[in-house]
This record gives sequence, structure tokens and C-alpha cells, in this order.
Amino acid sequence: MHKRLGLIGLALTLAASAALAGDDKEFSLGLQGNARTEPADVGLPVYAGAVPYRESEDDKSAVSLGAWAGGFGLQIHALKYRTAAAPERVAAFYVKAMGRYGEVLDCRDPAARVKPPKGSDKLSCEASAPKPGEYEYRVGTARSFRVVSVKAEGEGSRFDMARIDLRL
Repeated sequence: MHKRLGLIGLALTLAASAALAGDDKEFSLGLQGNARTEPADVGLPVYAGAVPYRESEDDKSAVSLGAWAGGFGLQIHALKYRTAAAPERVAAFYVKAMGRYGEVLDCRDPAARVKPPKGSDKLSCEASAPKPGEYEYRVGTARSFRVVSVKAEGEGSRFDMARIDLRL
């Protein structure tokens, strides 16, 4: 969730910069959010038997956020679930499901965490690897990608999935 908030902060900072720098007569600025996100918004199926996950009464198991300013835009769709299945099974399911979008990056692999050259649209993972026993996979481009993270929780697993689209 902290990564998502960081992305939103980045979006708002870039939006404000674009607003101050631009003198376009058609310039628009906006922010939207809702908790009506569906798996179709992310483009991935839900693992069989999984149920929405909320960390607290006030927490949401699904959210869509968007921000735009002039030519810049950011859209995030995110969902959280838990299941009785082992993390390895859930991770294998999502590697296969994500494969229809291209080469799936396993963020545990150091090669997947190497930053591509500046200006490249090649996708990479965060600089730090997932914790031991956790999984994170990404597929797409640097501007439009899906990400799934899986970790053990009790006797089963918790997993988050998101679709992130940037327009620069």
C-alpha cells in the first residue's frame, strides 16, 4: 500500500509541475478514486476460492485511483485477496495467467531488478527483492504493467494484484 501511496504522491507532484509549466488553453487537472474495482479492471482472474482481504474495518479490498494534468496521467486498479492455498500454488497460477501479456518478470531474480536505460519502455522490478518466501511478478512495459505479489498468511496466502498505466 505504501508503494501505491508513493505513486499517487508522485502523480500529484508531476501534475502540479505540469500545471505550473503549461500554458495550454485546453489544460485539465483531475483526481478520482473509488472502491468499485473488479478483477476485469486489472485483467487477471481471481485464484479459485480466494476472498477479498481487508486489513481493518476501514480498509478497502479494492481501489481505483487516477490523476491527470495536461498530458500526464496515472491510473491504478488494485485488489487484495486471501486464500487457503499455499503461496507457491498461488504464485504459479499468476505466472501462467500473466503470461498472456508477455514475458513475466520474477522480481526475486536480480536481473529483473536492473534498471533499464533512461528513456527505455522496458519494465523492471523495484531495486529491492521480495522478502524470502514472498513472490512478486510483473508483466508489460514501464508505462503499462500488471503486478502480483504473494506472501504466506497463516495457513494460506495473501495476494495483491494491480494494473498501473502511466501517460507521460
